[in-house]
Amino acid sequence: MRDRSRLSLLFVALLVASVGTGCLDLDSFVHNPVPCSTVSTETCEDKADTPFDQVCVPCNEEYSWIRDYEWLDGTLDEGTPSVRAVATEVSRSTLSSDDGEAQLDVYFIPSHGEVAELAGVTVLYNHGNYAGIEHYQPRLRFLHEAGYNVMAWDYRGYGKSMPEAAPSPEQFVADARTMGGYAAGVVPDPDRIVVYANSLGGVPAVEMALASRPCALMLEAPFTSMSRISASNSGTSFSESFFSQNLFDNVSKLDGYEGAALIMIGEWDNKFPVADQQAMYDGIVGEKELWVVPEARHGITNVGVPEAGLSPYFETMLSFLEEKAPTCLIEAAGDDDDSAGDDDDSAGQREG
Repeated sequence: MRDRSRLSLLFVALLVASVGTGCLDLDSFVHNPVPCSTVSTETCEDKADTPFDQVCVPCNEEYSWIRDYEWLDGTLDEGTPSVRAVATEVSRSTLSSDDGEAQLDVYFIPSHGEVAELAGVTVLYNHGNYAGIEHYQPRLRFLHEAGYNVMAWDYRGYGKSMPEAAPSPEQFVADARTMGGYAAGVVPDPDRIVVYANSLGGVPAVEMALASRPCALMLEAPFTSMSRISASNSGTSFSESFFSQNLFDNVSKLDGYEGAALIMIGEWDNKFPVADQQAMYDGIVGEKELWVVPEARHGITNVGVPEAGLSPYFETMLSFLEEKAPTCLIEAAGDDDDSAGDDDDSAGQREG
């Protein structure tokens, strides 16, 4: 992960600085946005060696949904030999925050319709902490390929959302609730929203899920808590309140959660380790599954959960919905109830 060493040094430095004050507030350090106005040679051409890190689209240009990517080894397989360009019409909208201070950039990608039971399901995507939607377009394309409608948004300071300053903790969770409510009013079926998180996106995703129970919550390598991040990056052990305002403590927030939840994590994810995901999983009381993907890391610039193989990724998500969140799905005529079992353990360890 690009910021692993940066985080380690940051935690050590801040711990030293906090000796005289007795507390820290690290919430603001979770963000690493690239506003569209700062797109430059440094964010684009200079990153040619790591193309998934390139941020090249300025404010006055539209994102391309038909770009060809050179996928990482192992992403494509016999079951999913390619990822299609988006042929459906992508719509863009702007959502005003409740405090009136932000304009949030929102995209809706309609399903291609070839998977009947997913054609009415919308994945509400909450991305990680780097750059903005442009950086996560490959992930959105994966979900479109699987057959879902996809809705994605940029947080304050990211991409084309305004203002250019990253959100405060209170603004971050408030905007998540606003976005969740907005999505329910515009997607094809509000009863078939799957709230999805990647990495930092776990913070807004969990807030959405608690505010208005979706038919399913899917967390891919999700943010756990500031105290657990500190422990994994610096070896320190302090309470959550020592580091944070407690708005980002997903382990505590999901304790007792009664909705359907799927957690997906790479075996070698060194930012949010499997043990921390297990702690979050253990607190959930609703239908749930924990999928540990062998030899996968945090993802995007390296092999994460989807990049370890799109077919098992798609199959795990669909079988979870069929078995543990069936209200999400539109039943296809002639489908067998037991057609998507998960007897193949070679794709990873599953608990649930």
